[in-house]
Amino acid sequence: MIPIDLNLLAVFDALHDLRSVTRAAQRLNLTQSAVSHALRRLRESVGDPLFMRSGGALQPTARARAMAPEIREGLVRLAAAMMPLEFDPAKAVRTFTLAAGSYFCALLIPKLVARAREIAPGITFRIVPVSAGLLAELDEGTVELALGAFDGVPERVTIETLFREDLVWIASRTNPICKLTLALGEVLRNPHLVIATRREFEPVRTLLAEGPLERQLLKNAHQGGAPTDGGPVSAIVYDGMTAVAVVAQTDMVALVPRRLARNEATRLGLRILETEEEGSGIDLAMISHSRASSDAGLAWLRCLIAELSK
Repeated sequence: MIPIDLNLLAVFDALHDLRSVTRAAQRLNLTQSAVSHALRRLRESVGDPLFMRSGGALQPTARARAMAPEIREGLVRLAAAMMPLEFDPAKAVRTFTLAAGSYFCALLIPKLVARAREIAPGITFRIVPVSAGLLAELDEGTVELALGAFDGVPERVTIETLFREDLVWIASRTNPICKLTLALGEVLRNPHLVIATRREFEPVRTLLAEGPLERQLLKNAHQGGAPTDGGPVSAIVYDGMTAVAVVAQTDMVALVPRRLARNEATRLGLRILETEEEGSGIDLAMISHSRASSDAGLAWLRCLIAELSK
């Protein structure tokens, strides 16, 4: 077995992720010459160039691409093994990386950061968008916890439901429709706005995040006995925050999460429409990799999020 300096593996991981000696050095708090020296040692140990410069960036060789997942997994497991068995939020110094869409960024993340500032001043949160590569990010450890609506979660991912969110129709308070109690079909005769992802709608079969919520909104907007002469879809947006802002300034209606509607109603001048049919809902949850089940810090964070979600 060839002895390998673990520091070299950290350099490899950073280079593969960032494709830049400069940015890898910044992440690792090293000089560029130190990173270049480490890469030279890696090349000698493996007997492969590993990275070739092309188009102003480093491109991994076939050998590097094959090595990358195993090295990332090894580093993540090593970091988990070195985590303290107990976590004292008042003394801890740590950065948590969370993936969250606009819904949670508007309603939960501000409360989470504010509460942590009170009880865990050494904690930093890095909030990133929910991406199509979320499952890979959880596997790699670049995202520790994600918030959203999830379907088809694999066994290696732990899921904990936070609450069930109702979906309600909204309109501007100046919209005449607000004075009436209507059947859903009558609501849908109005010009309406729908929330969609940036990608074409596909069946929900794999791990998704903001997608299922948005898909559910669009699905419901065209079901529930809607008449064939329903109002036109006048706008399609990719998140709930944009939806409520547009509805507030137009004659359109939209189906959005109730908590979001309540949160923005006063500021934007919105009204939740009362329909004769009972509204639908969706379960919102947090997920993390099962590998992190023994991480005391992450367990503390999950408990805090669950508490703030009540």
